[in-house]
Amino acid sequence: MSSRALRKLQRGKEQENLHQIIAQSEKRDDEDESESDHVPTVQKSAFALLGDADDVDSDEDDEQAIIDNSTKAETQVVQTENDGTEPKSTTSRKPKKKKKRKTASKKVESNAPQTGRDMDEIDIALAELEVDNRSTTETPSAQDLVAEEACKLLSVDSQNLHAENEVRRLFGRSATESHDREQPNNQNDRRGNRAQQMGGLAAALGRRQGAQAGRSTGLGLLGLRKNLFIQGKEEWPMGTSGGLGMEIVERGADGIVQYRFVHNSMYQEVQSEFKTCVHRMDPEQMIHLLQLNPYHISTLLQVSEIAKQERDHSTSGDLLERALFSFGRTLHSTFAASLAQGKARLDFRRPENREFYLTVSRYMTNLTMRATWRTVCEWAKLLLSLDPENDPYCIRLIIDQYAIRAHQSQLLSDLSANPKLSQPWSILPNIQMSKALALIQIGQNGKGKQALFKAIGQFPWVAARLFQELNIDAPPGIWGKTPRTDWERLCMEVYVKSAKDIWNTPENTNMLIEVASAQNADTEQPIPSNQISIDEARHVILADKPDLIALVPQSLTAKLQSSSDPLPPEDNISSYTVRIASEQMSRHRLMENDEALLRHILADSADADIAEAVLADAPDQSGRIATIRRFLGLMEPERPSNSALSDNGQPDVIASEDEHATHDA
Repeated sequence: MSSRALRKLQRGKEQENLHQIIAQSEKRDDEDESESDHVPTVQKSAFALLGDADDVDSDEDDEQAIIDNSTKAETQVVQTENDGTEPKSTTSRKPKKKKKRKTASKKVESNAPQTGRDMDEIDIALAELEVDNRSTTETPSAQDLVAEEACKLLSVDSQNLHAENEVRRLFGRSATESHDREQPNNQNDRRGNRAQQMGGLAAALGRRQGAQAGRSTGLGLLGLRKNLFIQGKEEWPMGTSGGLGMEIVERGADGIVQYRFVHNSMYQEVQSEFKTCVHRMDPEQMIHLLQLNPYHISTLLQVSEIAKQERDHSTSGDLLERALFSFGRTLHSTFAASLAQGKARLDFRRPENREFYLTVSRYMTNLTMRATWRTVCEWAKLLLSLDPENDPYCIRLIIDQYAIRAHQSQLLSDLSANPKLSQPWSILPNIQMSKALALIQIGQNGKGKQALFKAIGQFPWVAARLFQELNIDAPPGIWGKTPRTDWERLCMEVYVKSAKDIWNTPENTNMLIEVASAQNADTEQPIPSNQISIDEARHVILADKPDLIALVPQSLTAKLQSSSDPLPPEDNISSYTVRIASEQMSRHRLMENDEALLRHILADSADADIAEAVLADAPDQSGRIATIRRFLGLMEPERPSNSALSDNGQPDVIASEDEHATHDA
C-alpha cells in the first residue's frame, strides 16, 4: 500500500478498524452485484475513500452519493415487491459503481510495490502505530490547552511598558518634548534647598558639581540603546551593571523557561558593603556607596526610599527607573521572547529575583501618581506572569482596578474566566465586583448587572462598606453587613480604599444602588476558612498604608526586618552568604573609596595633578579624609576614635589575606 493512500486513510477519521476494512475490500473484488448491496454504508464510504487516488476533496461527495444511491435502490426494491416490476434504474447504476471500485482498486495495486501483500501488512502496521502515537500525543496537549491560553493572556507587550509611549498616545509627541525641555529647570529649582540638607543626593543622581564644561559625564550611545524595560537617560552617570547578570535555570517541555538573576564576585562585594551601610543606618554612606556604584540595585532601591520619605517622588521614580534600566541591559537573550509569550518565570525564593519583584512593585506605585494606567496594567501583568501560580506579591488584589482604569476590561474578563486562575480568584471580592464593571465597560450591560447582583450577594459587607465610603445610605438588603473574619475585613478594606474613585461616578453609583436594592437580607453565605497569608501581608506592607498594615496579624509583621526585602519566604534559596563588615573595616573601606572617587573626578580634567596635590597636602590620615570630604561636598563623617588607630595613624584593622585580595581586585 502506498504512502499516499495511508495519508488519505489518516485524513478520514471514520475508520476505527483500518485493518479489517482493507481485508474486506480485497475479498470483495470478485463478488457479484447482489452481494455488494449488503455492504454497510460505513464500509462503502471507507472503500471509496481508499480507492479514490486522484481526487482527495471529493471523498465526502462520493460517500454522500453512495448513501443516496443505496437509499434509492432500497426504495425501488420496495416498489418492485408491490408492483411486480424490475428495478431498472438500480441495475443500470450498479455496474458503474462496481467498475469504479475495480478501477480504483487496480490503480492502488499498480502503485503498490512488487512485494505485494507483505508490504501492505507492514504499511498497515506502521499506520496503526502512527495513529496510536498521534492519539497519545494529542491527549496531553488537550489537557494543557487551559495553561496555554493563560500564557497568551499573560503575554507582555514591551511597548506598553514605557510610560512615555502612553503619554505620547494620549497627548501627542509635542507633550513629551515640552516636558523634556522643562524638566531640568524645574528639578534644579525644586531640589536646590534639599540638596543642602541631604548632601550627596544630587551627586547620586549623576549631577556632580564641579564637572568640567564640555565634558560628558552621562551615558554614552552604547548605554542609550534600546532597553526592554526603561530607556536610558543622558543625565544618568556612566557605569556598568557591576556584575549583574541573568541565566536560564530550566526549560520545560511546555515552553516555560525558568530564569534567575546572578551576582558575580564583584557584585557580591558591593552587596556586602550595602548590608554594612544598612546595619549602620547611615544614609550619607548609602549615598556615597551609590556614587561609586551608580547601578547597584539594592542601593538604588534604598536611596529611592530615602527620597520618597522626603516627598521627592520625582527623584524616587528616577532611581527606580535606573534600577529597571540596569535589569534591562543584563537580560538573557531569550527573555524578551519568553516574556512576550507569557512563558518567562522567576523563582521568588531567590533573593536576586526578589529585587526585581520589589523594583517593579515600587515602580508601579510611582506610576499611579502619574495616572499612566495602561503602563501600570502592563507592569502588573508582567509581575503576575513571572509566577502566576503563587503570585507572591498578590497582584490579584489590585490588577482588576488597573484594568478598569486602563480600559482593559476584556483582559480582566478573560483572566477571571480562565480555569487556571478562576479558582483562586473566585473568592476575591475585588475580582467579582470589578468583573461586573468590566462587562458593562465592554457593552454587556445585562451580564454586568447580573454579575454585580451575584457579587453583592456573595460579599454584602463589601457593598455596605462601599456605600459608607461614598456617603450613601445603604439599602435594607445590605444594611449592617460586616465582615466575619479578619481575612474578609482585610480584602474589603484593600478593595474599598483603592476602588472607591471608580464607583464614584453617576452611572456606576446609580447602578450600584439599583442592584443593591434588589438584594435579600436573609441570604447568608458560608464563612470561608481563609487566613491572611504572608503574600497578602507583603502586598499590604508594600502599599505603605498604616490603616491597612494595622489589619495584618502581628505574627507576620514581626518578621519584617528590612524594607529592601520585605517578608522573605521561609523556603529562601541563597546563592551566597552576604558578609557584613565590621565597624573598623567599613571605615577603612570608606576612606579608600573617598580617595578613589576624588581621583576619578579629577582624572579627566586639564589639571590632573590637582588630585595628587590635594592628597599629599594633608599632614595625616584624618586630614586627608577631611580634605577629600570638603572637596567632594559631602558631610564630614565621624572620625575614628584614638583606640581605633595604630601608632602610624592607620586604622587598626585585622583582616585576612583573602579579604585584602578581594578588595584589591
